[in-house]
Amino acid sequence: MKRTLLLLVILAVIVTACSDSDAAETATTAAPSSTTTTVAPTTTTVAPTTTTVPTPTTTATATTTTVADAGGIVPGEDADVDAVVLTYEIVFSSETGYEEKAPYIEDPEGLEETVAEYQVTGESMGGVELAPTSVTINGDTADVTYDLLFGGTPTYPDLAGGAVLRDGTWKITRAMFCKMMASARVGCPEG
Repeated sequence: MKRTLLLLVILAVIVTACSDSDAAETATTAAPSSTTTTVAPTTTTVAPTTTTVPTPTTTATATTTTVADAGGIVPGEDADVDAVVLTYEIVFSSETGYEEKAPYIEDPEGLEETVAEYQVTGESMGGVELAPTSVTINGDTADVTYDLLFGGTPTYPDLAGGAVLRDGTWKITRAMFCKMMASARVGCPEG
C-alpha cells in the first residue's frame, strides 16, 4: 500500500514537471529568427480544351520543418527530426547509462550519479522513457511533443519539451534534463 502511494506521488510530480518543461525551455532558450517556406497548392482545371496549372509560389526567408500529423513521425523523412527523436530515446531512457547519454546533454559534467539513480528508479517502474510524437524544427531549436512511458505504456501523453542544436548534434539542455530527473525524485548536482 505504501509503495503504491509512493509511486502515485512520483507519477504526479513527473507529470507536473514535464508539463512545465516547455515553459522552462522557452524561458531559457532565445528563439532564433526563423522564416517559413510557403508553397501554394498546385491546381489543375480540366476543360474540354484547357488545362491551367499555376506555378507554386515560394517565399524564402527561413525554414520551418514540422513533422506531426495523424500518422505521427515518419522515420527517415527528415534527418533532423530523426536526430531529435534519437536524442530523446537515449537521454530519457532509464536503460541507457551515462556514457551513452553524455554526448546528447548540454553540460553533462557531474551527472554520473544522477543517471545511475535514474536507472534504479526506472527498474522499479518497469522502465521509464520519453517517446516523441511530433517535432518542429526552427533553426537551432526544436519543439517536441512527447509521451511519458512507464513499462512501455504511455502514461502521460502530449507533454511539451525541446532540444537545441549544438556543434551539429541535437541535445537536451541540462535544465530540462535535471527537471525531468527531479520529477523522478533523482537530484542533479548544480552545474
